[in-house]
Amino acid sequence: MNLYDLYVIYKGGQTIYHKRFGVVQIDQDLITAFLTAIDNFSKEVLPSSEPLKVIEKGDSKVLMAYSPDLVLALVCNTKNSEEMEELRTTLEKILYEILQTYAEFLKTWRGNLRELEGIGEIIEANVQDLLKKTPPPPLMTLIESPDNFYFNTDDRGINLYNTLLRDSKGFGMFINKLHVPIEYCDMILNEIHPYKKNATQIADSIGIDTNIIMAILRTFRIRGIVNIWM
Repeated sequence: MNLYDLYVIYKGGQTIYHKRFGVVQIDQDLITAFLTAIDNFSKEVLPSSEPLKVIEKGDSKVLMAYSPDLVLALVCNTKNSEEMEELRTTLEKILYEILQTYAEFLKTWRGNLRELEGIGEIIEANVQDLLKKTPPPPLMTLIESPDNFYFNTDDRGINLYNTLLRDSKGFGMFINKLHVPIEYCDMILNEIHPYKKNATQIADSIGIDTNIIMAILRTFRIRGIVNIWM
């Protein structure tokens, strides 16, 4: 699966929160207007009282979840029903947790986005497992944008690295091709455990070339040791 964008849209069409996952950029105003128009169209024209929950074009999809005050829309690419169900479950869970905190507040909300900043934290916490299943950007994309991609790891990632990867023959061959000692990997992981940092911040802290940092982090991402954020 690939995740592109997640939107939290207030009734009437105002975007409360937008999370971009990848390098594919979609015009925020354009898709918000499109989703609002589609929602209004489905309510007025289609005979079913059920809200529209998915828009599909091939493997590209927009999944939607609703409350009286909010529409959540996830722009993604997936090829099978199991992934679809996992994405839909996550979207519904995000909506539920937002409403647990903000349902009453949203009824009289007057447009101050700072009052809803906690929505971002709810989304970040719920998409971590999904991000581990999405393919990382190409290495050259990471290298060309060292300030745009952030990385972090947790205790599970550190344990996975120490027990399965650090002393493995295949990883050792990869590190040898970069002409760096294994200690560089230790230092990089220490920098992003548990904090999110981009390659420039890591390089400034430990003095390692950003290209080498990106190559190591992308391999870590492929092996499920780190997360990538934008």
